[in-house]
Amino acid sequence: KLKGKFSYNNFFLILLVFAFTGCERGKDAKVVELGEEVINLSVFKEQYQKYMGNNYQSDNLLTRYSFLNKLIDEKLMLKYAREHNLDNDPSYVKAFRDIYDQMLLNYYFDKKINKDYQTTDLETRRLFIWKNQKAHIRHLFSRSEKQIWDMHERLTYDKSNWSGLAQECFRDSILRLNGGDIGWQGYDDLDPIFAFHAYSLIPGEISEPVRTSDGYSIINLVDMKNNNLLTENDFQLKKESLSKTIKSFQQKQRLLEFTDSTTKSLDITFNDPMVLQLHQSIKSLPYDKIENLYQEPLVSYMDQEWDVSESLEKMSSLSKRQLSKIITPIDLEQSIIGLITREKLLESAKKEKVFENELFDEALSLKKDKAMINHVLNNIERNKVNTGIDSTKKSYSYFKKELLSNSSIVIDSTIIKTFIL
Repeated sequence: KLKGKFSYNNFFLILLVFAFTGCERGKDAKVVELGEEVINLSVFKEQYQKYMGNNYQSDNLLTRYSFLNKLIDEKLMLKYAREHNLDNDPSYVKAFRDIYDQMLLNYYFDKKINKDYQTTDLETRRLFIWKNQKAHIRHLFSRSEKQIWDMHERLTYDKSNWSGLAQECFRDSILRLNGGDIGWQGYDDLDPIFAFHAYSLIPGEISEPVRTSDGYSIINLVDMKNNNLLTENDFQLKKESLSKTIKSFQQKQRLLEFTDSTTKSLDITFNDPMVLQLHQSIKSLPYDKIENLYQEPLVSYMDQEWDVSESLEKMSSLSKRQLSKIITPIDLEQSIIGLITREKLLESAKKEKVFENELFDEALSLKKDKAMINHVLNNIERNKVNTGIDSTKKSYSYFKKELLSNSSIVIDSTIIKTFIL
């Protein structure tokens, strides 16, 4: 075996190049050997085509070697992770558990929701018109269904109360002052469900409370204007894309209806005084005040109950973005409702064994590897990989050299250069 170095686009790659015989150049010819692991041509080509599609790359020698370098980097990092038992790291275990749970939900929703939705010519033409218009919109918002219907009732008695209600429901200073006016918006600038309800109105009309992706809104279409002259030829060119947009909207709408139905079936009830007390304690601190509340019951549903301690533990799984949205006691309640509903949906997904699926296993394996690669890279960034170098970029370069120096890599460069897609 010959050993040497190959440098391409600042990547360092040790190549042991063999001139394989012609009979080995079939679809199962060995393209890369990393120790005992072999990547055959059929697998390489499949992954390479996905790489090009995901990165909007065209096929050429530069792209082929760029993908080859990336593939070897990833394989070496996974090898490093196995040798150092990184799959037992608490942060990786949590990340993988979150990935697994989300996949369970995705496959469960796919089973329950994703149908072969049909679109009519009338729906497609209506969307074509909407996408060539702009709407001047204002709205009132709440994360609570009860609160939005209360606002609707007050608005019914006195439409001039709109500005007062906006000052109550918005935290954003601009929206508080301008009555929830979001100005002129194109259809694609808005959440798809919000956009559908807004554009379904006629100028001057106020909607009833509508469920959107973030909560509930009362929408007022102030005015509407056309952007372009529409032609039948334009419509026909965009018809397929418009149909896909409608189907996507139908799926999102069905998902909201399904999750809301699940939430209502749980009969979730809060200990309102404790919600207020916990919210005040979280905002004011110190933490010892919260500890005094740990054993207090906070929320019950069906035959279960969460006390303050368990609720806070469940909330620790929320992202920073989700936590940043908890400003009011209602926000606190809605976050806990979301966690309870998610647990119920996961329980249903496991009962229906949506994981007993070949496609599920394949997708999970890919996501598991990706999560581990990110974990290794994060460790390098946090200098947990002992390189003794401060710069992240230099640390990665040094780390990669170390991996390469301890690895046997064999590449058939002739196949890389000559294979046909």
